[in-house]
This record gives sequence, structure tokens and C-alpha cells, in this order.
Amino acid sequence: MQVLLAVVALLLLAVALFAFQNPDPVTVRFLHWRLSASVAVVTIASAATGALAAALASLAARFVKWRRRPGASSRTVPPVAPPPGAPRQFP
Repeated sequence: MQVLLAVVALLLLAVALFAFQNPDPVTVRFLHWRLSASVAVVTIASAATGALAAALASLAARFVKWRRRPGASSRTVPPVAPPPGAPRQFP
């Protein structure tokens, strides 16, 4: 976990250094929108948007995994043990 935190911190530092070394204004066009801002603002905003998208995708995957967990639904029926002495059935 600490290694992951260190890698994320280095990536954030690299994005910040890149952004603040490029203060030139740029125009971003998307569909009918037009935005004029510095490269720093565009870079940080795009990095934040990417991080948010990754977090939402991870949250969705965790939710699906949680829903498939045994016992997560009230509609599941607990397994019943066979009576003693009954022959074993293998799947």
C-alpha cells in the first residue's frame, strides 16, 4: 500500500511540474464548447477527471463483486447439510 501511495505521489508531482512549467494559454474545443485556459489548468483538470473516472469504475466493480458475494442477497437460500449416513454427491 505504501508503494502505491509513493507511486501516486510521484505521478501527481510530475503532472504538477509539467503543468506549471507550461503556463501558455490554449483553446480547448469539445462539441460546441470552447474553453480558453492555461496548459496548467487544462492538465490538472484532465488529470482530476481521469482520476474521478477511475475511482467510479473501481467503485462499480466493487459493487458488482459485493452483490455476487454469497449471503449478500436476502433471497439466497442457505445450503442444507445431508442427513448423517447419506451417500456423498460430488459436483
